[in-house]
Amino acid sequence: MPDEREDPYFADDGGSSGGTFERQPPQDLAAEQSVLGGMMLSKDAIADVVEVLSPNDFYRPAHQAIYDCVLDLYGRGEPADAITVSAELERRQELLKVGGAPYLHTLIATVPTAANAGYYAEIVSEKAILRRLVEAGTRIVQLGYHGSEGAAVEEVVDRAQSAIYDVTERRASEDYHVLEELLQPTMDEIDAIASRGGESQGIPTGFADLDALTNGLHPGQMIIIAARPGVGKALSLDTPLPTPGGWTTMGEVAVGDYLIGADGKPTKVVGATEVMYDRRCYEVEFSDGTIITADAQHQWLTDTRASRKSAQAAAVGYNRTRNQRTFAEVRSTEEIAATLRCNTADRRLNHSVNAAQALDLQERDLPIAPYVLGVWLGDGTSMAAAFTSADPEIAMYVEAEGYRAPLVHDRHYRIQFPEPELVAERTCVVCGATFVPETSQVRTCGRSCGGKARRISEPVPQPMCPDCGKPACGLRQCEARRNRRGTVQALLRTMGVLGNKHIPAEYLRGSESQRRAILAGLLDTGGTVAPSGSVQFSVTSERLARDAYELVVGLGYSCTLTTKRVRGRTEASSTAFTLTFTTQDDVFRLNRKMLVHKERNARTPRMVGTRFITDVRSVASVPVRCVEVDSPDHLYLASRSMIPTHNSTLGLDIARSVSVKHGLGSVIFSLEMGRTEIVMRMLSAEARIRLGDMRGGRMTDDDWTRLARRMSEISEAPLYVDDSPNLTMMEIRAKARRLKQRHDIQLIVLDYMQLMTSGKRVESRQQEVSEFSRNLKLLAKELEVPLIAISQLNRGPEQRTDKRPQLSDLRESGSLEQDADMVILIHRPDAFERDDPRMGEADLILAKHRAGPTATITVAHQLHYSRFVDMAQE
Repeated sequence: MPDEREDPYFADDGGSSGGTFERQPPQDLAAEQSVLGGMMLSKDAIADVVEVLSPNDFYRPAHQAIYDCVLDLYGRGEPADAITVSAELERRQELLKVGGAPYLHTLIATVPTAANAGYYAEIVSEKAILRRLVEAGTRIVQLGYHGSEGAAVEEVVDRAQSAIYDVTERRASEDYHVLEELLQPTMDEIDAIASRGGESQGIPTGFADLDALTNGLHPGQMIIIAARPGVGKALSLDTPLPTPGGWTTMGEVAVGDYLIGADGKPTKVVGATEVMYDRRCYEVEFSDGTIITADAQHQWLTDTRASRKSAQAAAVGYNRTRNQRTFAEVRSTEEIAATLRCNTADRRLNHSVNAAQALDLQERDLPIAPYVLGVWLGDGTSMAAAFTSADPEIAMYVEAEGYRAPLVHDRHYRIQFPEPELVAERTCVVCGATFVPETSQVRTCGRSCGGKARRISEPVPQPMCPDCGKPACGLRQCEARRNRRGTVQALLRTMGVLGNKHIPAEYLRGSESQRRAILAGLLDTGGTVAPSGSVQFSVTSERLARDAYELVVGLGYSCTLTTKRVRGRTEASSTAFTLTFTTQDDVFRLNRKMLVHKERNARTPRMVGTRFITDVRSVASVPVRCVEVDSPDHLYLASRSMIPTHNSTLGLDIARSVSVKHGLGSVIFSLEMGRTEIVMRMLSAEARIRLGDMRGGRMTDDDWTRLARRMSEISEAPLYVDDSPNLTMMEIRAKARRLKQRHDIQLIVLDYMQLMTSGKRVESRQQEVSEFSRNLKLLAKELEVPLIAISQLNRGPEQRTDKRPQLSDLRESGSLEQDADMVILIHRPDAFERDDPRMGEADLILAKHRAGPTATITVAHQLHYSRFVDMAQE
């Protein structure tokens, strides 16, 4: 820690280095005296100063008392000069404390001119802000050194940020007001509302009936907008999901579990919906044969022909193209079905999904080297630790892994552990004969000498295992090492693969290098290179084929699995399973295969790591469910092919109304949608362009004209979007404070509450959501802006015959209902019955309204434009 005497921040203005704090807080006594003197000279000066200063802005307590006295006299309509102020101070028994009547005359005498009292007040105000900054800095230093009574670091940082915000907002701790002072402003507001014919004084929502009922959104309010997920995005319950340890299903996964993200890294499940029924479902079929059942609103990150051509043009610089202009987008199952094929003569497939990255998992301690196990699985004897190969190079690679691979007969090799090192010769301690002991602790040549050794030598130490150093019970190795490294065949039997060839789960979830090694062993013995350059592996064991398929897709390759009838010894061995995949990587170790692979790949370049969506067909509804993960791109892997798949519109409509139509600043904290998706939905809603057409590249000339006409107005809207993943409450508060200071935002939208995380341990999720709710309400009051929090409902509506949500359906915490000023529940009748007579309508159920009545407001939903609209307007 630096010495305070050497730190320039601890030195005073005079350059003192004595280690004492001799600096006074920022102040300007002459300005304070001039302000007070000017106020006692001119009544107009009082009016100028009172708008700038409060009593606490004066540094000297005497000046605070004089200023408070002057304000009191001014408020009563009495003159405020040296005589009246002196009398009032004497009545309060404060005259002597301020220096007596002579000091009041001194104040008047020091004023250059009373006309400048307002400027003097600005100087005093600036010094007061600097003093509060010093005080805040001192509190922050104390928080940094001593914490805050055991509070978490995040809470300490939040208190520090709050202290700085209080300084800039010039907020004093005495924010209470007597009722008499509040009556007149309230009467003024009532009069203003009446003069406008009853129009909303608050922030307009864009829905006329809702504004008429609520008078708009008001500062300090917390508004909950809630609906069932998908009024969402879900997969059938039997959809397999890869995990770092193996597999689970959509029906079994729970919050807190780990799945695999599109980047190959484990990602935590932070949210999961209840099981949903009666949803429109589709089977999505991919070019590798994979079929996934999803609902109509489930989202996929897909490339289209336009984005693929744009990427290719940017890569080769076609027509001077330098940057890619069209990119992959998140699209719903319904949108993909509508744009499955291109509008070209050949009707080629449009949508493709890129393969995930190779699984990025930790290295494991495996009983047999992965390459050696791969060689045995590829062309080994099913009931023995041996393999057949015409390439002695493979035996050399096996020996390089630390094993022995002796040639038994023509092309037949055994796999053995290396012979243990012999113990050096030694002399018997009894008879002096030379012998070679079996283990290191033996000191006699035989039993007869062993019996005599007890009388002529020290006790024999306990034998130790030469491999691990643990007790060996008289044998060369301890039991654990003997079981693990007895023989290769014994290990194969222990692993359960002898007579039942498959890849154990621990190998399929090893590190990338370990998995590439086992793949190299499989391909060196049983793999081939097709004339097209694709890699193929064929085997008659279905289990081994399925495991090899998982191994290949887990390395980031798109793979197909086909079957063919062959002549086998039994029915089980009469079907050949062939895996085919394409890659530019070196997947062989065997040189001759490696060279063939490179040569044929160079002749026929192809698109690598891409699956096309070949069909999307409607099927009968099945129970579905969705999860949310904490990966930045909201992607997780689904199905045995490990296909990346993606994880709230009314809040966006209100934000559009506030910023685009009324020019008021608003911010959307989106924990669900990315910023590009939000902007695309906003453009669709404002320009009235179908979202599917915008994403599918099917916009007409009229669409482009409308979009261009609206772009200038939309670009000027003061709307801010933050799509940072894993936002904590502290980060939201800090960002909202900065936006309020810099851009004077008038609305905050949080989408959505169930994806928020505190980053610390809590007793229950309900308690965590309760804390979020309380903090959001306090944030709304602190910044004096309405805050809209998007939330989810539980399965209660689906269990009722009318499917209408109720206030008790708010998920995870009753505190949401308690803290909110308004709760708006969204109900779409046609979400449950496609032929409902109210098709296209949505009910905004104002289930709680602290400042007025509750009601149900009917609006129209135009989900193809990604918006809700007021039925009174259209």
